[in-house]
Amino acid sequence: MFGKARCKICGDSVRFVLKHLSDKHPEVMAGSKSRESMDRLIKKYFEDA
Repeated sequence: MFGKARCKICGDSVRFVLKHLSDKHPEVMAGSKSRESMDRLIKKYFEDA
């Protein structure tokens, strides 16, 4: 039911994409606060696995 997504930056398979970005790639999260920008980040840096 809940799949994992693959990070395009490091190749990790993750379930919680925003937590992964804030923990492993904080430079990507800098300045992104709105929901629209979060959706764009997820589409840009993750692919369905």
